Amino acid sequence: MGYQVLAAVILGIFAGLFFGPLTSVLNPIAAIFTMLVQMVVLPYICFSLIHGLGSISPEMGKKLLRSGWPFFVAIWAIVLFVLFFVQQLIPGPRASYILAAESTENTPLSMQFLKFLVPENPFYDLANNIVPAIAIFGLIVGIALMHIEKKESLCTMLERVNQVIEKILVWLAIISPIGAFAHVAIAFGTVRFEDLYKLEFYVFCFIGMVLFITFWVLPLLLSCLTSMTYREVLKAFRSVCLLPFVTALTPIAIPFLNAYLLRFSKKHETHEKFHENSQTVLPLAYSVGQIGNVVVIFFILFISFYYRHPFQGSGKTLLALLSIPMSLGSSSNSVSAISFLIEQFKFPKESLELFMQTSSITANFQVLMSIASVLTLIILTLYAYYGIIQIKWNQLLIRLGGTLAIFCVLVLSIKSVIQVGDKYQDLYLSLKISDVIENPVKATVLAPGNPGTPRSSTTSSFEQILETGVLKVGYSTVDIPFCYLNNKNQIVGYDIAYAYQFARDLDCRIEFIPIDFNRIGESLDEGLFDIGMSAVLMTEERLKSMSFTAPYSEQNVVLVVPLQNKKEFMDLNAVTENPDLRIGYIGAYQTFLHRHFPKAQTYQAPDIDTAKMKRGELDAWIWTRDTAMVWCLSNPDFAVIDYGGLIGRTYFAFAIKNDAFKFASYLNNCLLLKKLSGFEKKMEDYWIRGEALETDEPRWSILRNVLHVKM
Repeated sequence: MGYQVLAAVILGIFAGLFFGPLTSVLNPIAAIFTMLVQMVVLPYICFSLIHGLGSISPEMGKKLLRSGWPFFVAIWAIVLFVLFFVQQLIPGPRASYILAAESTENTPLSMQFLKFLVPENPFYDLANNIVPAIAIFGLIVGIALMHIEKKESLCTMLERVNQVIEKILVWLAIISPIGAFAHVAIAFGTVRFEDLYKLEFYVFCFIGMVLFITFWVLPLLLSCLTSMTYREVLKAFRSVCLLPFVTALTPIAIPFLNAYLLRFSKKHETHEKFHENSQTVLPLAYSVGQIGNVVVIFFILFISFYYRHPFQGSGKTLLALLSIPMSLGSSSNSVSAISFLIEQFKFPKESLELFMQTSSITANFQVLMSIASVLTLIILTLYAYYGIIQIKWNQLLIRLGGTLAIFCVLVLSIKSVIQVGDKYQDLYLSLKISDVIENPVKATVLAPGNPGTPRSSTTSSFEQILETGVLKVGYSTVDIPFCYLNNKNQIVGYDIAYAYQFARDLDCRIEFIPIDFNRIGESLDEGLFDIGMSAVLMTEERLKSMSFTAPYSEQNVVLVVPLQNKKEFMDLNAVTENPDLRIGYIGAYQTFLHRHFPKAQTYQAPDIDTAKMKRGELDAWIWTRDTAMVWCLSNPDFAVIDYGGLIGRTYFAFAIKNDAFKFASYLNNCLLLKKLSGFEKKMEDYWIRGEALETDEPRWSILRNVLHVKM
């Protein structure tokens, strides 16, 4: 069987690399195999627990519990120690965005997690593959049956049911090379390796932890506490873990665990009912001992840094406590657990998609460690139950303790040389117009102080645009991500992308003219530019001197403050009443500043004055949420304090000349069309949320990229 599985893996890898996305035709085969395994695994866990516990006496049950729980705690503690120590390699996340007026109307975390643990409706839990609840249901019924007299007939029936399920699992093991081939081919044929590249640090750390624990820590633990040698442990892991590792399915390990325990029991025939007790311990260990599931917590620790979303208060302590119930059930429950944790800790929703992308690689290693920990727990529990534990203190302290010490020193030594980038590191500075606008029109950029040639006042600006073939766009590069300079010194941003699209629609080129925010209306009247496109605020005061298109963005007004001073700004009432507060602003933001902070000292500048804020000469800067957030992502020493709209909301629109009615009508209709066509969402995803553009190009494959066969 081992050679068959190995051959299936090799063929699957080759098929995935050769055929690429075409391997998706194997999805039905992989799905059928997975469903067949799931069909029997939950009933097996439930009936095995009921039969195993019900067939023993209460005294024997207590003895098994006393024998097993110290090892479960020890393995769990070692895994958690390794996990949180590796987490030291991840730089500490900095908060770029803080919602001071956060709602507290959330479902209590305890109630949410109880749904995974308490078998309120066992039939629902069976239908929805909620392994922890099914395991606890089996424990409760098994313990109850343990205390019932004259239970022999019921135990016999349960034993027969288990034998039927085990027979089905053996059949599934026989056809498992087919399932292994399908799973591996799909994984290597559909996963985009470029998506994994940006998360290579997380993937490599995850795999490194799993291999270290599986092939070094757990074997050392067994060899130091039992008569087994290190080589015997590795041989046992190979026979039990290979197929689950290949398929990323923990349930497929059950027949291999049974087969190994049968061989293992023959070596201990002198101990009464050794095999029978191993069959009692197996479902218990399988249900509670899949400690490989705990390692997925590393993903939560990583995305805390990756999305610059630090834990608040006792968040990390809570995460560590949740690792215990997460070890209940199979690896498939990790998706539900991660989804739950993402929601509770308020990480971005796309975090779950990120987890699913990396799971195409990490899930296999997670399963590997889970099955190895289950087998370790079974062997240690049985040895402790029969009193044949052989603690080799010298080896335990020197080999295991020394290994963990060397591991800690190694992690600390490489911490200073590892450079880890998060999602937002240089993200916005690398964005380009050509990524979102195909073959952009020709553009001329005038430097500050060069107003260019004004339009004639006798003809409408719209007619002059069509006649001259030039769209004059007013710009200011202080409003990232709407208009700014990228790392190639090109004018880019959300508004600028719209400018290029408008120019293409009008079949003209662009001339960028610098904006003075204090005299936009006068500049439009003088014909210096046709349209202002740099996150221009639409205010009642400005409506007196200029016109606007329909607003394309509505945002909260926020404060940008030094990160070290963020606690001083959490209470809005105290901030409002502080007469010593010094706040800076640009242009029309003065209105919000005077309205909500009448006692504050004000400072006006054409751009956010970072130097004054760092020197402490300014306490805060008033801005809008998206602009401030993106700016803070590039300036991690500052944070955005959002009061949930309590200090006003802003509306961005494109500014045009007061009497340009035909131009205004044209632009508003264009904006509507851009929204309906999906252009607006595409621009928001790319420029504001910083999401990569979806590509229609198929995944690389030998068939398409090497042999150039059209697909």
